[in-house]
Amino acid sequence: MDKYALERARGCMTAAGLFFKPGAEDISQVIELGLRTEEDPADIYESCTKRTTADKSVLAMTSLIIFFLVRDGVTVKKACMSAWKIADKFNDPIIQSISNALMAAEKPKVRGKLVAGFLSSQKLQDKLSLAIYLNLIKMEDTFRAHMQELSKQPDNETRIMGAAFAGAVYGLKEVSAAGKPAV
Repeated sequence: MDKYALERARGCMTAAGLFFKPGAEDISQVIELGLRTEEDPADIYESCTKRTTADKSVLAMTSLIIFFLVRDGVTVKKACMSAWKIADKFNDPIIQSISNALMAAEKPKVRGKLVAGFLSSQKLQDKLSLAIYLNLIKMEDTFRAHMQELSKQPDNETRIMGAAFAGAVYGLKEVSAAGKPAV
């Protein structure tokens, strides 16, 4: 783990907290679980899928993406691919959500249909796809730009997961700077 992992972890939790509302405890718990970078990724996956909630796989993928963002300091795409490999070992169909997010970000011909599906769906797996997509698309490469885009999303779950991913990528310095008034 590199020396900036702690900053990425703090950034992740700070950013996720910006959108936290009661009722999203499962998501915040798996974000925290993803910050335990000393554990084996397969153990994190299994502990998430043993939960009693309906969307265990989504929670596991969120946790794993955070894990790889913080521990390895990789891009969102690489973190998603690493999480995909773990889920694939367990034959989890959640990998389709990651595939859809990656396709929406990289293939303009299918982007509109996929993103419309993410936005209109009430399924947590589609909210995960949207959160990933919003962290992959080309936009001004700043934490503020990502937070502005996330704040436009109608669902808390999308905002929390997307903010956690962005916070892990940009780290504490950028998150702290976003909270300070301009001089």
